[in-house]
Amino acid sequence: MPDRQGVAIAVMGAGSVRCMPPIIGALSSFFGERPLEVRFWDADEERLDLFDRFARHCFLFNKCSHRLISTTDPDEAVDGADRVVLTVGENCARKYLSNQGSLMGHGETEEVLIRRTVSQVTERIDVEAAVFSMIDVEPTRPDWMAVDWPEPTELQRRAFPHQILRFLSGSDYPHAFLKEYQDFPLKRWLSGSS
Repeated sequence: MPDRQGVAIAVMGAGSVRCMPPIIGALSSFFGERPLEVRFWDADEERLDLFDRFARHCFLFNKCSHRLISTTDPDEAVDGADRVVLTVGENCARKYLSNQGSLMGHGETEEVLIRRTVSQVTERIDVEAAVFSMIDVEPTRPDWMAVDWPEPTELQRRAFPHQILRFLSGSDYPHAFLKEYQDFPLKRWLSGSS
């Protein structure tokens, strides 16, 4: 459970190469009135670890004191969360449904897999928690904000994990990366002025 003085935010699908760059960039420059506990969840442990390490690096770089917890247990991520960010992609959905013992029909589209996973994950979210969706799924709650932003190219998506490794090794500094997402809508939403 988060410190009662702070705000707990769960990022569901935190291994998303498509969605995590703006989230990490925005959170790294978010300094709210109350402490922030960030919880990353993804069914893919390897991607979760990569984005956990990258977020910690960016938080340290910008000297923000967010508490970061990463887990492969969706219940742990959303337990008591005040706000939830949905970033579930196909990779996470496939691994999650497989781990649940869910039989996936042959030919199920990426969209169907993501919708099934989001449906199961959002059932766990407290009714009072606000939701910020970065994926194209039908809202299931009244306090749901969806954001649309320029889709990265396939080349950008494939190159970003390698860029993360350059940031982590110290061969590149994340100044330009962090500046790019300084005004991302997630920050306004966290501040309550969406």
